[in-house]
Amino acid sequence: MPTILDGKRVAKELQVELKARVDALYLNYVFPVLATIRVGEDHAAVSYEAGILRAAKATGVRVRRYILPADVTTEDVAQLIREINADALLSGLLMFHPLPPQLDEAALTALIAPEKDVDCANANAQSCYIPCTAEACLELLHRYQIPIEGKRAVVLGRSRTVGAPAARLLLKDNATVTVCHSRTQNLPEVTREGDIVIAALGRREMIDAAYIKPGAVVVDVGIHANDAGGLCGDVDYASVGALASAITPVPGGVGSVTSTLLMRHVIDGAERNAK
Repeated sequence: MPTILDGKRVAKELQVELKARVDALYLNYVFPVLATIRVGEDHAAVSYEAGILRAAKATGVRVRRYILPADVTTEDVAQLIREINADALLSGLLMFHPLPPQLDEAALTALIAPEKDVDCANANAQSCYIPCTAEACLELLHRYQIPIEGKRAVVLGRSRTVGAPAARLLLKDNATVTVCHSRTQNLPEVTREGDIVIAALGRREMIDAAYIKPGAVVVDVGIHANDAGGLCGDVDYASVGALASAITPVPGGVGSVTSTLLMRHVIDGAERNAK
């Protein structure tokens, strides 16, 4: 049986550590505050917001919520972002997606100040923070003391917020990294070279036993609805789990860590502002 890389357990460990940092800030009258913007009542946005609020409560981060009507204009949202950028009492800003079609999403995300863009909505924020999902992949490996240095790692997907930054983090830990994408030839053969495989292709249960060598560590970033009404990832858990030495579940893996790491970014911002 593989080791289950339990994201819920790791999130709880992180929350205890982060709560101690927040308590220390409170003693100096510094209060980490996350501003959130939600437009309308999209189910995915409301669900994500609930997870963010739970992570904030567990760590002691305060949340200032802005809930706007679904017919709001781009300029009205832009003005709110400018006000949050200018407010020194706010440590970070998270705008929930998807946005209604009348809004210029690219223009709005570009307005978020990099030092407050705790979710790395635009590329400039990566000078201040690591995208949370990519960071969560490495956090799980580190917490379970999975050896990375000298290992061959295969990252399936090259997105700006997951695949590409995950590859950079693996390189920083001295892995030999291959990044695969939609035009990679002989994908199963390439993936089978990986001692560590991070699956972030966004394709439901695509990665099965044919892609994984025995003993590999498999981190599944994907999250999809399955035919039974539950959730699954990019990895066929049953077939891959029979081969892997360690694997993340879906749900309860990478996603469980991501919201807590966003709180870490908010706390980082508050500590930076306090200096």
